Amino acid sequence: MSILPITKADVIESITKLEEMKKQVSSSNLTQTNPSLNLAEWINGIPLIYYPYGLQAAAIRFKNSLQENAKIHAMIEDVIETCHNGIVSWERSSNVQPILIEGKDDYIKTKERWGMLKEYFEANHVDYREMLSIEGNILSKLINLIYLLDYSTIFLAILNKTDPSPVASIDFIKNRTTKS
Repeated sequence: MSILPITKADVIESITKLEEMKKQVSSSNLTQTNPSLNLAEWINGIPLIYYPYGLQAAAIRFKNSLQENAKIHAMIEDVIETCHNGIVSWERSSNVQPILIEGKDDYIKTKERWGMLKEYFEANHVDYREMLSIEGNILSKLINLIYLLDYSTIFLAILNKTDPSPVASIDFIKNRTTKS
């Protein structure tokens, strides 16, 4: 009996779909068909990542990878909360860029919120990007989104002439926490 409700079939599916995703996003495909590269080329401000509840892990990972690899500020917010309070911030112009992480089979109320948010953005000339999950089980969706979005953070770092490897600021904090 496993702790997580994930079956062997779920794991096999996620690996199979990851192999397919690899062909699209790897550095051997530096064309306009690469969704990771396209996203990286679009980002030139502060990403604000919107997500549905079930894909929160991918959104958090994307934010953290943007900060660590590309060394830029990034924020996340649940799409439901966005449609309550967060949308108000779009009444003023800024250098924030919305990225919508959407699930292929989001709950109907979540799909309605996505539609409203996109309608608002379009009516107010807010440029945004959509990153759609693949079809499949939740493990496949999360793993593939994380892979696709991680690649975009590395591409973004390279495009900005930033080495994604060193993390001097993290080392700074670690050195001080080990002394205390």
